[in-house]
Amino acid sequence: MSILKKALKILFVALLLSAIVVPAQAQRRAIHYLANYENEPYHFGFLLAYNQMMYTIKTIEDYQNIPQPADSWPNGPYSIPATECLYVYNVETHQSPGFTVGIIGSKRLGRYFDLRFIPSLSFAERKMSYDIALKGTDGSISMLKMTKSIGTTFVEFPLNIKYRSKRYNNIGAYIFGGVNPKLDLASQKDNKETDLEGNEFINNLVTKRFDCAAELGAGFDIYNQWFKLGIEIKMSYGFLNIMKNPAFIYTAPIDQLRNKLFQVSLIVE
Repeated sequence: MSILKKALKILFVALLLSAIVVPAQAQRRAIHYLANYENEPYHFGFLLAYNQMMYTIKTIEDYQNIPQPADSWPNGPYSIPATECLYVYNVETHQSPGFTVGIIGSKRLGRYFDLRFIPSLSFAERKMSYDIALKGTDGSISMLKMTKSIGTTFVEFPLNIKYRSKRYNNIGAYIFGGVNPKLDLASQKDNKETDLEGNEFINNLVTKRFDCAAELGAGFDIYNQWFKLGIEIKMSYGFLNIMKNPAFIYTAPIDQLRNKLFQVSLIVE
């Protein structure tokens, strides 16, 4: 909900600015910059963006009452007292800021339609927090809160269709939608640690590398003498369940785990 509120605020500010700028331009004879821009078959540019990555979690029904075996807990320096079983009482995902860089290739399909291909690199860190109850062999119950950080480096290949409004002087609006195949280069990085005896163990949330997401967004194009500047927002929702190791303590309460992303972009073409 907080992401939606941010997107609505950004869209409101953009609409407010356009409501101020457009009437001001209408009062004088405007100079149409890049007048033949839409008639050119190809355009190229680059993208800089702020993003917030997170997970969408679908948990197993009544997971709080499902005991997990003690050996599902990672060993080594994170070992716990003699434990009969574990209960995960709560699992939450938290977003953190990141950034995206990319290049843009755009092909004109018609008067108001473009096909865009935007190979990009996206960097961010996501966090998962857990409330875990430990039932000791002596019957005692103790609570433990854990937070796991998951670094993410996506190589993305978004392909989308852009629908442009009719240009008003040097401002135009657009919407777009498409698909985004992506590969997470950091999904399994540093997921193993070594205990005091030299044995390796998994101590992180490991996800699958490949995903494909649906994307939807909107933005404004602002034309000047030398280039076109675009400001856009988009939401991206992963199709695939990227969870691995279902018997592991960090994934035991999760039925499905999917990528989600909110992004604000500055585009120069």
